[in-house]
Amino acid sequence: MKYRTTIEVVTEAENKKEAMEVVDDYLTGNLISGVDMRCTTRPVHAYSKGVISVAIVSIILVVGALSFVRIDTATKTISYSPGSSTVQPPLKTTSKDIASADFKKEWEKKHTTEALEKIKKTD
Repeated sequence: MKYRTTIEVVTEAENKKEAMEVVDDYLTGNLISGVDMRCTTRPVHAYSKGVISVAIVSIILVVGALSFVRIDTATKTISYSPGSSTVQPPLKTTSKDIASADFKKEWEKKHTTEALEKIKKTD
C-alpha cells in the first residue's frame, strides 16, 4: 500500500530564501533547534482502480439488461422478456381416448359443424 507523508516546517525568517536555507540546514542535520516540524502520514487511495471496477460492473449490468430486450421489427414492438408462454388445455390424445367411441363422435360432430359453417359462408 502507498502512503503520503506531509511535512510542515515552521521557521522564523525574514524572507523566502532565508526560510528555505533554514529548512535545508534542518533536513540535512546541520541545524538542531529553532525549527518546529509537524508530520502527517495518510494512506494513498487508488481511485483509478475503483473507477475502472465501477465502470466494468456498470457495463456488465447494462449488457445483461439489454440481453433481455427483444425487438420485433415486423410489429415494431419491444418486449422485455426472453420469451412468451401460453397456456393450452390438455389434449385428448391418449390411446384410450382416441380409440373410444365418444372421441370419434365428438371429432365427427366438430368437423361436420365446421364444414357446414364454411358452406354457409360461401353461399
